[in-house]
Amino acid sequence: MSLGKYETFPPTDAEFEDPPRASKYDVVVIGGGGGGYHGAFELSKGGYNVLLVDDKGNLGGNCLYEGCIPSKAVSVSLYLLEKLRGILRSVGNNDVEKIRLLWENLIDHKDNVQYTRYLQHIREIKEHGNVDFVKGIARIIDNHKVLVESIDGSWSREVEGKYLLVATGSLPIKIPVPGVELTLGSQELFGYRTKFRRIPSDVVIIGGGYIGVEVASVLSGLGVKATIVEMLPRILSGWDSSIVSMIEDKLKSRGVTILTNSRVIGIKENGGQKIVEYSKPDGSVGYVTGSEVIMAVGRRANVEGLSQLGIVDRNHVDVNNGMATKVPNVYAAGDVIGKYMLYHAAVKESVVASWNIMMGRPIFEVNFNTIPMTIFTEPEAAVVGLSEDAAKARGINYAVVQYPLSDDSYAQIIGVRDGWVKVIIEKETQRIIGGVIYGEAASMMINEIALAIAVNARVKDIALLAHAHPTIFESIDRAAIRYSL
Repeated sequence: MSLGKYETFPPTDAEFEDPPRASKYDVVVIGGGGGGYHGAFELSKGGYNVLLVDDKGNLGGNCLYEGCIPSKAVSVSLYLLEKLRGILRSVGNNDVEKIRLLWENLIDHKDNVQYTRYLQHIREIKEHGNVDFVKGIARIIDNHKVLVESIDGSWSREVEGKYLLVATGSLPIKIPVPGVELTLGSQELFGYRTKFRRIPSDVVIIGGGYIGVEVASVLSGLGVKATIVEMLPRILSGWDSSIVSMIEDKLKSRGVTILTNSRVIGIKENGGQKIVEYSKPDGSVGYVTGSEVIMAVGRRANVEGLSQLGIVDRNHVDVNNGMATKVPNVYAAGDVIGKYMLYHAAVKESVVASWNIMMGRPIFEVNFNTIPMTIFTEPEAAVVGLSEDAAKARGINYAVVQYPLSDDSYAQIIGVRDGWVKVIIEKETQRIIGGVIYGEAASMMINEIALAIAVNARVKDIALLAHAHPTIFESIDRAAIRYSL
């Protein structure tokens, strides 16, 4: 998707469509996603005059427009219905089976969530008086000068910033094979006010990373026949193998077909069906068909127009842990740096960048070891810190404690007993160095383990922490108390 080219723009404010109010700013922030606006707001609080430019005319970046917020609005709705069905089935009441959520219902709901947040962001911009927000396209001239153009080309202004904060985000990857134009992406599925409002009975998903797996989980929950085609030997490459096994089993139980070691080589259309052609390790060719094909092979850093600054290395902006590039007055945050392409990571990177700008040099750092990663499947999965494999590779003498959610009172109450909490401990110091959770509310619980890692908490600190009862968070201290000194 080219800058400023959106089928439907988010709501904005008329004053955001005006040219920049000044010619010089303390900081010019390029991009209104998580890597941009959080830093801009921090700088505003510090008394800095900030120009924030975004081509959508609102905040939230890809996360709000087509990514994490709308996709979770869909998946959470399905999740709540599944939980209600499970509870009623357990007492012999099957009337809830008559309740159906159609794709159109879910898309309407996610549109409403997006609209609510866009209005909230307009208010937030106006609450930060030092931020001049402009709907436009920013083109970097040098490390101080930026050309800002309106979306319709009616005006352009050159501005100067003492500092630049680059937060240009990322773009979806489309593999270069014949027929790629026949595929759908996140923008068609979850984009704001998308016109794609009816899901077909069967789909092929290219890519078995967390995005493809989440889409397969959501669609199979609606009874859609889904097939994942993954080029690697296993889906979710790099994730804890015990989690991958659980997710594979769950997907297969919902009718999802998983084809691994399968490299897509072409896509065709015939008789209203789309045919995905893939090569197998033995050199033979396989075929799988679906009414639609979804491209979910990941994202790449958007480094267009940044090469002249000398800050791009291997297709991403190179920064240190203080978010500083090799150009002293240029900082970067978010997907463009190519580390964790996650909204919550972008937010912290943006804040650290802004604090270091205000300090005049990189003092604060992002602790990337404490950034959790989640998969919003059914049920959820999450990891943070060092995995067992990583601990082994580093020669760390570690121990693992694990607690089954089947024994947790809250999991029993809501009828979701699959999964476990695993805590990884460095034996010498008894510090918590990693965590793996599969099951109910994994995306929430993992944050407590992330905090434990961040503050160098020992396993006994968590074992002695009283969690409210009955909540699923008790499973964390139940795991920790199993550690033997």
